[in-house]
Amino acid sequence: MTLISYIKGDLFQITINAKDAAKRPIILAHACNCRGVWGGGIAYVFKQRFPSAFSLYNAHCNQYSVLPSKLLGTALLVPVNGMDVGYIHGIGEDILIACLFTSDVGDDSDEEIAHYTELAMLDLKKQLENPKLIENRRAQGVLQRSRDKDFLINMPKINAGIFAVPWELTEEALKKSGLACRVFEL
Repeated sequence: MTLISYIKGDLFQITINAKDAAKRPIILAHACNCRGVWGGGIAYVFKQRFPSAFSLYNAHCNQYSVLPSKLLGTALLVPVNGMDVGYIHGIGEDILIACLFTSDVGDDSDEEIAHYTELAMLDLKKQLENPKLIENRRAQGVLQRSRDKDFLINMPKINAGIFAVPWELTEEALKKSGLACRVFEL
């Protein structure tokens, strides 16, 4: 299986057209800063569609407010809830947002961001393999009841927007994680 596949289309359409949601969770990933802000780019779209996930991300970041850079190279898996605009009954309970902490506030070099991306993806892989490592109990439950353990990470071209990292660097970091990724391009 190719680790990275490319799809022309809107990342969020997968939540509407999810045929395999009953077998495995729908994991939507994006690159995040460590400051608890989804103020621009795709992060802002995530915030609009899944404000409950933003609240969990923000609270997580606030725990590291003294030294936010400690989050670099980690991943946070959070569920969505029924009040979210992006929640679709019947599959919404199987949607997880993977927050990949790849840059603090944009001061990191392209190479540093790519390195943190690799580490964050490896952290995500570790959590997917052992759901007990996940902070959020609801997110744990989504993974534990999944029949299919071959997880697919759906994402836009992370780091390529506001962080302005050349895609080739991020793509190489994704490959090193060993996780199957589906990258959506508009």
